[in-house]
Amino acid sequence: MLSILQSSLLASVEITFIIFVLMIVIELLVLRFKNGIIRFTQKSKFWSYLVSSFFGSLPGCVGTFAMDSLYMAGLLGFGGIVAAMIATSGDEAFLLISLIASGEISFKIFLILTGSLFSLGIFGGAIADFVARKTNLKICEKCAITDHGHEKLNLRHFWSVHIWQHIFKKHIWQIFLWLFAAIFAINFLQTQFDLKNVFENINGIWILFVAALVGVIPISGPNVVLVMLFTGGFVPFSALLVNSIVQDGHGLLPILGFSVRDAMKIKIFNLVFGLLVGGILLFFGF
Repeated sequence: MLSILQSSLLASVEITFIIFVLMIVIELLVLRFKNGIIRFTQKSKFWSYLVSSFFGSLPGCVGTFAMDSLYMAGLLGFGGIVAAMIATSGDEAFLLISLIASGEISFKIFLILTGSLFSLGIFGGAIADFVARKTNLKICEKCAITDHGHEKLNLRHFWSVHIWQHIFKKHIWQIFLWLFAAIFAINFLQTQFDLKNVFENINGIWILFVAALVGVIPISGPNVVLVMLFTGGFVPFSALLVNSIVQDGHGLLPILGFSVRDAMKIKIFNLVFGLLVGGILLFFGF
């Protein structure tokens, strides 16, 4: 038990440190280039889906928060925000990158997952707008918000607001705890059961439903379990993709504060869309 605890703790610390560094880099890049890129969302519906999916595909939640700001300001439609939420896999993207560095998964798998989410974000956003038009779906009016993306950043501001208050206080400690819990639980259960045999005897449809339900939770942590189960070869790629489509990390939280009804509409659409995509993949053996 002590050796499992020690190995799980060490792995969690190493992976969390890699994630922490990556989050700082992504935060800097988004803050630097956000304003220039989001102007493309105003060109056409297709561009709004494309840009939203791009920002959603960025590891972490800062890109998705940028799309939240546009949506709440009335500058991005329902399809655009759906595209961002489909494309994002939240902090789990950082986890996947760190697992590539440690050799746990291949870079090819990460590219396939990210590329799939990006493409499905564009496709899903277009479908969402089509459904919204056909059903006369009502969304809330825009609200006045403060966009801190226009402020001139300096080192002290970036450290206190973006690294300390955002990355460290809101994300890293949660990532570490969930990561440690998932690694420890899987390592411990492997000593007690043949996990691969257990999951092979569970109907794939039920695994998809569980993956989707975990994704409904509007935070990143619980989804770490799906990533680690996939890494260990216990669940298929379709389950990981369904979870990634339905979940949005912390990206939905600003929308929840803005309009619970809008957040529910986004989440319900992504849940149905994710299960349909996952069901198709499972049918073809993925």
